Amino acid sequence: MSRETQKICPRCGEPYRWIYRENIHGRSYLYAVHEYVDENGRKRRRKCYLGPEGNYEYVSATHDLEFYGLTKEDRYIRYLEEIIDLFDVDEPVSTDPEEFKKEFENIMKTRSLVKKISYKIDERIRKIIETIISDIKASIDLLKKDYSDDPQAQDIVKELEAFDKKIDRMILDKNYVNEETIRSYVERYLQLKHKLKQFNL
Repeated sequence: MSRETQKICPRCGEPYRWIYRENIHGRSYLYAVHEYVDENGRKRRRKCYLGPEGNYEYVSATHDLEFYGLTKEDRYIRYLEEIIDLFDVDEPVSTDPEEFKKEFENIMKTRSLVKKISYKIDERIRKIIETIISDIKASIDLLKKDYSDDPQAQDIVKELEAFDKKIDRMILDKNYVNEETIRSYVERYLQLKHKLKQFNL
C-alpha cells in the first residue's frame, strides 16, 4: 500500500493501522494504533491520542466554541462557522471609552484576519486549479503515448482535451473566483478521473 493511500496519523504524521476506542465514563476516546518492528525484530505497537469522539466537553464549556479532537477533519471550518455566529451586528455599541476602544480594535484585527484568510483561500483555489490542469495534461500525454491504439483511450483523450481548453479559458477570464464555475469544473474533473481509473491514472 502506498503512503498516499495509507491512513496518516494527524498527531505524529506517520501511517497507522487502525483507530482504537477507549470508553471511559460513557465517553469514547480515540487513539491511532501504529505497528512497528523494534531493534530485536519483535512486532510492537504504540498509540497516539487523537482526542474524544465528538467534542471536548470540559474545554468547550469554558469557551464560546465547541472544540473537537484530531479525527474531526472539518473542525477548522466548524470553528470559523461558530466564530461568525459570535458576531452580533445588531448588538448595541458601548459608548464607554474603554469598551468602545476595545471593540473597535478587536473588530479591526478581525477584519485584517478575514482578509488574510480570503487571500489564502484564493491562493489555495488557484493551486487546486493548477493541479487539475497539470494532471489533465499529463493524462493526455500518457494516453497518447501508451494507449495510442486503444479507441476507448483516444475517446477519453478527446474529452480531456476539450476540458483542458475550457479550463484554460476559465483561467484567462479569471472565472476561478466564481464558486459555481469552479465547482462545475471540479465536478467534471472528478468524472474524468473516474474514467481514467481503468488506465491506472
